[in-house]
Amino acid sequence: MLIKKIFGVLLLLAMIALPQTTSAEKTDWFERGYNFRNIRTIILFDTTFNPSLGYGNSIEARNLQDTYEQNSRKLKCNVITEAQARRTIGYELGINLDSMAYSNPAQARQIIMQNAYRIADAWVLANVDNLANTYYVEPARTVWEERRETSYYYDSRGRRHEEVHYIQVPVTYPPRRVDVTSIQMSMQVYEARTGAVIFARKDVRDRQEYQAQKGMFGRITNSFFEDVGKKIRG
Repeated sequence: MLIKKIFGVLLLLAMIALPQTTSAEKTDWFERGYNFRNIRTIILFDTTFNPSLGYGNSIEARNLQDTYEQNSRKLKCNVITEAQARRTIGYELGINLDSMAYSNPAQARQIIMQNAYRIADAWVLANVDNLANTYYVEPARTVWEERRETSYYYDSRGRRHEEVHYIQVPVTYPPRRVDVTSIQMSMQVYEARTGAVIFARKDVRDRQEYQAQKGMFGRITNSFFEDVGKKIRG
């Protein structure tokens, strides 16, 4: 009984100490008639961000892109980055797509998509639709908690004994700030020859943690590539 009580207290403390996911929701659609096992090579376009987020070409955005590319290994097929696709397709077409990407990135991407079938079976797009760091104040609260008490007594022979018992006591916690990181992403897989969407996901998550976007982004993209990889492997 004592061991169970101690374990229960430790579990409660762990739950309080660890950040808690308040919500996580994935919505998928995929083309049921498409044979994903035909995919051998995929072009991985760089992650884009809603312009209102102000990420642009920031260090944070580059770190997230590195995580994105690392997690794409879950696809278990040949992955070509957007930069590699620019060089390969640009060489075939006699166009300097690297230079174009600086002046008109949308046009450079469009040319890659139109010619993706030359080097790949599909391509992937990912966009961070929303990313926010907010907080709320949890008001002061009083809860009843179990407290361990130890008492000692002596028997008729003068021997000392220990007696453990538990009592319920009121404990008041002061107000506290709770930080929340929210992120929403949209990700799609396109068939290279037709340009048609064959897999799409919307992932929305909130987490009670201060500026946890890197870890959340990693879990979202890891889950996406893992699930697409399962379809490719059949």
